Amino acid sequence: MYIYPDNLKSSPTLWLWRLKDMTIGGLLAVFGVAMLAQFKTLLFAAIAAMYLFLTICFDEACILDFLRKAGIYFIGKSQLYRWGKWEVGRHKADKKQKK
Repeated sequence: MYIYPDNLKSSPTLWLWRLKDMTIGGLLAVFGVAMLAQFKTLLFAAIAAMYLFLTICFDEACILDFLRKAGIYFIGKSQLYRWGKWEVGRHKADKKQKK
């Protein structure tokens, strides 16, 4: 007997992580352990732990995806602010085009 997920387009997960994130986090963890053994630094182990924490998925959403989208919205994409005076002028132009 096979049990299919509700959404067959969803990404494969293992426990709380997507498989891609689990692979990247595992490689970072192995690299962090090697750096700890050779150079006595916890930098890469901390990076691995932070990456794994940020990629915990609940209902196909994770903190890292939210941070990426927020960065694109606030930093990468230009914002257009429309003030009242501009809107009034726009409505007058729309009325002239309709005539």
